[in-house]
Amino acid sequence: MRHRRQTSRAALVLLAAVAVCHPGAGSAQPASKDFAGQINVAGHTVYLECRGTGSPTVVLESGYHDSSQTWSLADGFPPPVLTRVAGFTRVCRYDRPGTLLYSDPPRITDRTAPVDMPRTAADVVSELHTLLAAANVPGPYILAGHSLGGLFTLLYAQTYPSDVKGLVLVDAFPAALPRLFGSQWPAYRRLLDSPLPTFATNPDFERVDIDASVAQIGKAPPLHRMPLVVLTKGEPFAHPPGAVGPVLRELERLWPIAAKSLAKKSSRTRLRSSPAAATIISRFTSPIWSHWRSD
Repeated sequence: MRHRRQTSRAALVLLAAVAVCHPGAGSAQPASKDFAGQINVAGHTVYLECRGTGSPTVVLESGYHDSSQTWSLADGFPPPVLTRVAGFTRVCRYDRPGTLLYSDPPRITDRTAPVDMPRTAADVVSELHTLLAAANVPGPYILAGHSLGGLFTLLYAQTYPSDVKGLVLVDAFPAALPRLFGSQWPAYRRLLDSPLPTFATNPDFERVDIDASVAQIGKAPPLHRMPLVVLTKGEPFAHPPGAVGPVLRELERLWPIAAKSLAKKSSRTRLRSSPAAATIISRFTSPIWSHWRSD
């Protein structure tokens, strides 16, 4: 939720990055109808929405505490990523349990059934893998993850490498961040986990064991060689008024260092930082597209 506006700005960048991961996106495939509804996954229902036609399918993974609604928000940077990507290939999004819909006031999604919290990245990956299979969404996929969703998509690609065509990480949470933070990591972890007061005592609100999830990344097989786009911020994170302190100043210092660690995950990586999402498309799409088309 804290990065909702960044997600919508990143949508513009993501459009270019998806094309980079697979220049042939949108190639002719049997027609698929648009779908939005609940799918049974291991005894609970999960909301899934798929639009457009073409291959490969792009699967969108939202940031921490965010429902998939974020991919439909423009916030002054139209059109939303869901709409644009659906214009040239198949794209799917889903609500993780306990994530927020941005009504007035915000509320926990009722489109996906609640589950026990906290969860780990492995739980999310297992749920998504089962969901895509149950909904007959054919792979391989391009996975696009924002914030903590980037950690989930990375683990998915390490766990199911044959199911993944490429990765787009949009200001993704780097597994190296806790180590880089050192003694300040617990303070930042508490900041990440803290919900709005409205949800502080709600057992259904999304809570992820980040330490366990980072350990799962380290124990998983290395990422196979695949197209990887790492998009990282070129301006400070949005923080609540008065929240800037030593921990957040350290976050700003460490973030570009940690982003470079993500870029090392694949030999086919492009790392880009942009102060304004709108400017990055023309700046990096053509050279990277040319590079990967020649492979």
